[in-house]
Amino acid sequence: MPVRIAVSDPLPAFRRGMLATLGSAGFEPETSAELLDWAGQGTRSLVLLTLETDADWTLLAQLRQEGTDVTVIALLPDANLSACVRAVASGAVTALPRDVGVDRARQVFEEVLGGFSVLPVEVVQALAVPHGETGDGVQLTSTELSWLRELRGGTTVSQLAERSGYSERAMFRQLRELYAKLRVKNRTEALLVAHRQGWL
Repeated sequence: MPVRIAVSDPLPAFRRGMLATLGSAGFEPETSAELLDWAGQGTRSLVLLTLETDADWTLLAQLRQEGTDVTVIALLPDANLSACVRAVASGAVTALPRDVGVDRARQVFEEVLGGFSVLPVEVVQALAVPHGETGDGVQLTSTELSWLRELRGGTTVSQLAERSGYSERAMFRQLRELYAKLRVKNRTEALLVAHRQGWL
């Protein structure tokens, strides 16, 4: 069955470059101003979606709701571990840096079309935090929730400490206590739990 392919990115030059890359690999990608309408046509679709803004993340969730015929490869301006985990937990089958090289993009694209997901081991390990064993029954304060939201947005511990009025060392201690409360080991696991619990 043929696969319809679209590229969604705010920069026309980037879209054209990615379309050319996929075209040179023998694929026939399309452009669409209304991606949800395009994806909702009931045929197998693959979307390369850049996730920069809250609206992009909302679009990812909406595409995922379209059903199993829509497959999303997330392109991330900052492909750190937290962002990759968030993208996959939100419905993307894999996540790549937005500045990914042509050969790597083509390789991952072909793997996804073949029914496989290509993920770094650390992302798989973070996603393997057992459901139901963390976060259930835990009540977080509004301050703790704001810390998680800031960390999700890429704020460093140093920046968080400054904004919260703590020394960096005290901020690390506060976060360790928060992670213990959630029964997780690190920031990535905490953000994954927070996402699963609907706190973010």
